[in-house]
Amino acid sequence: MLSASLIHELRQPLFAARALTQLAQAASRPEQVAGHLDGVLAQLHTLEMLVLGYSDISRRPASEPVPFDVWTAIRSGLVIIEHRASAAGVVVVLEGESGALVRAPLLAVQQAVVNLCQNAIEALAGRDGPQLTITVLSGPVRVRVEDNGPGLDAEIRARLFEPFRTTKQGGTGLGLMLSRDLIEGFGGQLQLLDVPVGTGWEIAFSE
Repeated sequence: MLSASLIHELRQPLFAARALTQLAQAASRPEQVAGHLDGVLAQLHTLEMLVLGYSDISRRPASEPVPFDVWTAIRSGLVIIEHRASAAGVVVVLEGESGALVRAPLLAVQQAVVNLCQNAIEALAGRDGPQLTITVLSGPVRVRVEDNGPGLDAEIRARLFEPFRTTKQGGTGLGLMLSRDLIEGFGGQLQLLDVPVGTGWEIAFSE
């Protein structure tokens, strides 16, 4: 279980670092190269934190709860998935208030957002006008991740958090389970929203 969990979490920053390196190689201006290399360093830092955090089977990515603007975790997470979203033609829309302060492990929030966004991007494959919307609400702070994909049928809804069950080729079936565990680990909640189109998730932070 630990090995599969670690592989699942390591894949995303590894893919992002590779994509950013390729962009740096193709860049024509020094400032573009520098920007892409900064992104690579950020992903390497994420990899380091993940490896340190999985020192035993009961550990999540190591990080102490700290106060931060939740947009910090969202934007750092978007660096990981933006290349894949762009390649899939998915439009990413950001909505909501700035300055939404929470107290939680920043890396855990980032990883949960990345997992939800990655699921949305994969669900949107081949759809017309694919869109991923991330919304921040206050009172208390909540982060919503919604897509306009095909949605989830009743059978999938009934087994959302079961490990190693997935409809995706090459998937581990761990993304939602890990996201829920990461969020509940700092006292938050992850719930599936009842939305008219596609799939929506909400991360709720304790006040």
